[in-house]
Amino acid sequence: MTSADLRYPQQTLVADYLRAAAGVALCGAPLLLLDVNRWLAAFLLVGFALFALFLVRTALRHRTRFVLGPDTLCADGPVGTLVEWNRLDRLKLSYFSTKRDRSDGWMQLSVGSTGGRLIKVDSTLEGFHDIVERAARAAEATGAPLSDATRANLRSMGIVVVGREEL
Repeated sequence: MTSADLRYPQQTLVADYLRAAAGVALCGAPLLLLDVNRWLAAFLLVGFALFALFLVRTALRHRTRFVLGPDTLCADGPVGTLVEWNRLDRLKLSYFSTKRDRSDGWMQLSVGSTGGRLIKVDSTLEGFHDIVERAARAAEATGAPLSDATRANLRSMGIVVVGREEL
């Protein structure tokens, strides 16, 4: 297996930048331009802070590339880290629904190896399925515990992992 260089799609990043900028502007402009009461100011300040954090998160995602190799997953960017597949000890695959009937949403994969930080990627990342499949094989090989929810989400992607259940 060769290494794959994976990034978030440009259109996804642009959409997130636009959302963050709109939120920062809509929450920040009234604070700068109007005399608002303190309760409304507090509410707007919280909104401003959340959108500013979303803007920072988007910038970090934009500057990070993921290198999926036969032995590792590397997040190469401002907050980079490395997961060694043969030392994988944490795997969680979560599904976040945007509709009540769960017909639409996104997945988030969190993986980590002994002594290292977690790498979190979501399903908008190019090559997401390849990363999940490689992580599932590594979890099977290392015997990493998987929750019932993670196993169900893996099955929904067509991936079955044999191994012990989460304690």
